[in-house]
Amino acid sequence: MTLRARLSIAFTVLLLGPLLLAMIAIAAAGRVAGATGGDAGARVRAVVAARCAHLEIVARGLAATASAQGLSWAVSPSGAAGAWAICGAGQPSASTITGLAARAEIRDARGEVAGYAYAVTPVDGPLLAELSAAAGSPVVLAANAPADAVPLETYEDQPLALALTPRPAGSAPDPVPVIATAAAVAVLFALLLGSWVGGVATRPIRVLLGTVDRAAGGDFDARSGMAGRDETGRLASGLDRLIAGMQETQRLSVTDALTGLGNVRQLAESLRLEIERATRFHRSLGVLMLDLDHFKAVNDEHGHRAGDAVLVEFARRVRRAIREVDLAFRQGGEEFVILLPETDLAGSLTAARRIGEAVRDVAFAVHARPGGSSGWIPITVSIGVAVYPRHGLTAIDLLDAADQALYAAKDAGRDTFAVAPLHASIRREDPATGGELTPTSQAPVTSGG
Repeated sequence: MTLRARLSIAFTVLLLGPLLLAMIAIAAAGRVAGATGGDAGARVRAVVAARCAHLEIVARGLAATASAQGLSWAVSPSGAAGAWAICGAGQPSASTITGLAARAEIRDARGEVAGYAYAVTPVDGPLLAELSAAAGSPVVLAANAPADAVPLETYEDQPLALALTPRPAGSAPDPVPVIATAAAVAVLFALLLGSWVGGVATRPIRVLLGTVDRAAGGDFDARSGMAGRDETGRLASGLDRLIAGMQETQRLSVTDALTGLGNVRQLAESLRLEIERATRFHRSLGVLMLDLDHFKAVNDEHGHRAGDAVLVEFARRVRRAIREVDLAFRQGGEEFVILLPETDLAGSLTAARRIGEAVRDVAFAVHARPGGSSGWIPITVSIGVAVYPRHGLTAIDLLDAADQALYAAKDAGRDTFAVAPLHASIRREDPATGGELTPTSQAPVTSGG
């Protein structure tokens, strides 16, 4: 059973308990009084006292809600107006009473009284009919009573100024049906109010739990959207800060701090996902492995800060040269990997040529170490090209094939790209001899700048 259901049941029992006990007492008193001709005023007082008990419960619940919302005034129903007889306050001074009300204090966060909440029921025909049924004679407001009416005493639990109009003996109706109807209405009202109060009380908890579940599922964009200086608001703010920290930690764990590209960890996960996608939809996947030529000389001659600046600028040019759907990673040092989803060998070679031109065509600005001079230096890149499934069926095979092609590009004089040999599982016919073309019979394809 959920927390909301348990709270709803608890609030309903809290509301119904005193009311049902009062109803049972009234019914028993009405039956005894009807059989023995007991005091009509006592029976009227019992009915009003039961009404007051119910109104007091509603007023306390209304005060609790108003206090949580920072209000200093609340009334139920919201449009109630006029002169009210307040339960527990004795007879009011107004001559014409329009309602019977119970009052509860609204307290602020420091526990001081900030205002009052009122629960009101109109003193109208249905209420007077209920009182008349309990008394066995017509009951009217004292202000409207005829001359022969008998005034009824007022008490703290019966503040209404009422009068009893005599009626012939033996004509009093049985009060039990009226009380049963009132009890049924009260039960329905209590059920609805209990459900509503339970929902209001548990809503912050449900929102926080939903946010926690989303974050636990990997959605680090989840936020509670709750604010406030109370305990719930502070808890929600702390949870949002915690998730934001987790989001930043997760981002840093898969990002190269220098270039902003993905790191080796993200490369492994992205390559696995892209191979799965290419396998499912029967697509190609291009893999480029890049290595800056003579990068050690840059560090030796200009310093590591200049080398870092070259790497940052290189990463920027790579991002501009590839498509938005392509993925770039720094594998370590001056070595990078680019994944080209849904790209065949021709498209991969085009991407390699475009990246080589982007690096080669414009020299890199460097700021020398203290005592040295700044200037522009030419940078080139060697690229190894492999394509799934042509050159490998697994992530390890593809990276090994691209690495092998990269070494071939280096051996070919650098500033070029080379294509990996066919994977061992692929056999093709040699168009020249008609025989089988095996991977070992193919030299890597290279292209200069």
